[in-house]
Amino acid sequence: MAKRPGFRLFKHYVRFLLNHVLYRKKYVIGEENRPQLGDHCVIPANHQNPAIDPIGTILDMDNRTHAYAMAMGGVFTWSPIINKFWDWLGMLPAFRMDFEGIEEAIARTKFVVDFAAEKITEGESVIIYPETNHHEESWMRVWVVGYLEIAFRAAEKMNFEKDVKIVPLALHYSSFYGVQGSYVLHYGEPISLMPYYEQYKQKPRTTMRNLNPTVRERVKETMLYTEDLERHTLYQFIRRSNVGEEHARAMGKNPDVLPERLESDQKLWAELEAGAAVSPKLADELTETMNDIKSTEKKMLIHEHGGEKKRQSIIRLVLSALAQIALLPLWLFSLIPSAIMYYIPPMFMPGKEDPYYNVYTQSMQLILTAVLLFPIFSVTTLLVMGLNWGLWWQAVLWIALWFPLGIFAWHEGLWMRSTWEQISMRIHRKKAKKLHALYHHFYEMVNSLRQRGVEESDASVAV
Repeated sequence: MAKRPGFRLFKHYVRFLLNHVLYRKKYVIGEENRPQLGDHCVIPANHQNPAIDPIGTILDMDNRTHAYAMAMGGVFTWSPIINKFWDWLGMLPAFRMDFEGIEEAIARTKFVVDFAAEKITEGESVIIYPETNHHEESWMRVWVVGYLEIAFRAAEKMNFEKDVKIVPLALHYSSFYGVQGSYVLHYGEPISLMPYYEQYKQKPRTTMRNLNPTVRERVKETMLYTEDLERHTLYQFIRRSNVGEEHARAMGKNPDVLPERLESDQKLWAELEAGAAVSPKLADELTETMNDIKSTEKKMLIHEHGGEKKRQSIIRLVLSALAQIALLPLWLFSLIPSAIMYYIPPMFMPGKEDPYYNVYTQSMQLILTAVLLFPIFSVTTLLVMGLNWGLWWQAVLWIALWFPLGIFAWHEGLWMRSTWEQISMRIHRKKAKKLHALYHHFYEMVNSLRQRGVEESDASVAV
């Protein structure tokens, strides 16, 4: 196995940023299925977050284990120095026909497949995304069989004497934007390739084509998924509304625990999708009402779903506003470091017209903060405050407070937004009354659509 000086220390550093700064909580389901050092495994997963998907999975491995992850081939053309950094991290290029072109993709893929297979024979895992690109919709594209080519190539290198396993992985995030959310890694039961070895020797392509849907289905069963992309936005809006929280509580689940909320949302989406199939007009009416709600909230300058929050008393609202005024100097002070972390990374992202703009946000925040922003900030602080001014302990304290102040700024900003929403609901009384009526009508239609979905499911089971 390749030795990477300093990699373990860097791994602890990035793990802290990912699991305590960028996210508040990480959940792992199926820990017993997680590959261990010495196992010969390929980990195919759904792809929702460009860099967080592979980084989060690599960091979840045992400290002794180094998993390799496939990354889009374009990033390996930037410069030889950056290529060495990718190699040190354990990133392998995935060359795709839709992006790099057919001839280049075919020419380079053979080398990558062989290299990845060699790593598997050494007892290290390879993480790969068969969809070939990320997206924020809760579904999966058609999977390509490259991950199975790597797995069977590794078995061939070991003369088909050792078992290579496929470990399905489903990834789920509470949000693609902002910080202090949570995410889930769900490792499925490993699929042994040994029973397929003889068949593969005779018909390799047929064997992979037949096995591929089984692996994809394993991931699909454990993630939030819908085939109804036409109403995907509607389903997302419903699950993020009070309906989603109430549905979780009705199932005896804690809506604040992401794995439990995921289980509830899966059931909710199944009911909605079944209901929309039998009552498309009701689903269309729901979509129109959702758009009216969004439009009204936008006119009131409040965040999505801000209009359905419980109305606070005047006393509580006044006390909340006074507390925020008192904390305003500290919040403004905290914006100095947090603005670097929040606002500089998006400058390197595609424009907001890009359909997957939000998907890039967290990835750029993590990568640039870990590799550039925090190190530059730390060195600059030590040079200016420590070396130049002689304020060494103040410099160390300022560096240590960088992330806590950023977290405070985020939560304080959410509190300020919530207070403004309460104030806006009182200022725009007519719009607030309309919004209340829209939400009431929306909830009634959602319950009706769900009921029709449940009835349709029961009828199917009875037949």
